[in-house]
Amino acid sequence: MTERYGKVDVLVNNAGIAFKGSDPTPFEGQCKPTLAVNFWGTVDFTEEMLPLLRKGNDARIVNVASMAGHLGQLRSRGLQRKFSSPDLTKDELFSLVEEFQRDVLSGRHTEAGWGNSNYGMSKLALIAMTKIWAREEEGDISVNCCCPGYCATDMSSHRGNRHPSEGARNALIPAMMESAPSGEYFADFGIASW
Repeated sequence: MTERYGKVDVLVNNAGIAFKGSDPTPFEGQCKPTLAVNFWGTVDFTEEMLPLLRKGNDARIVNVASMAGHLGQLRSRGLQRKFSSPDLTKDELFSLVEEFQRDVLSGRHTEAGWGNSNYGMSKLALIAMTKIWAREEEGDISVNCCCPGYCATDMSSHRGNRHPSEGARNALIPAMMESAPSGEYFADFGIASW
């Protein structure tokens, strides 16, 4: 594809895993694989794609996040401020994610002020990374994230109240709208608060 077109105009990152509530894997055993796919994998893949996106015409990145990634899951106001800081750097974010994993593995994540969801934390970190990329690529690439909503997919054991095609609209809006903003979180078909 790159040999033929030489660029990428739209990248929608939708890779994700979530352990079911009935899964016997202990919480600390779920941490690393959840972060590996939902955060680190998305970061690595996107960084590899950035040179092709920079060659695109009005290029867009949309990261599929989740309402589970809300800032309020963090029990520490200090952590909330760090993740939402407009000056947060990649290195600082990576250190925070690594700190979360260390605290989970040592069994002290709750007392350290973290939330109690590996999935939620992976999506919170992805939202923060979206905002960093939006600043870094300002003027060249529109970078946003979205929550598709509670969709009837395998991930929700088909209990979601939204059809997957409706959930996909939340990604299509920032991917295709005219004069797209950057660094925003979309939910329920518009810009929402994090």
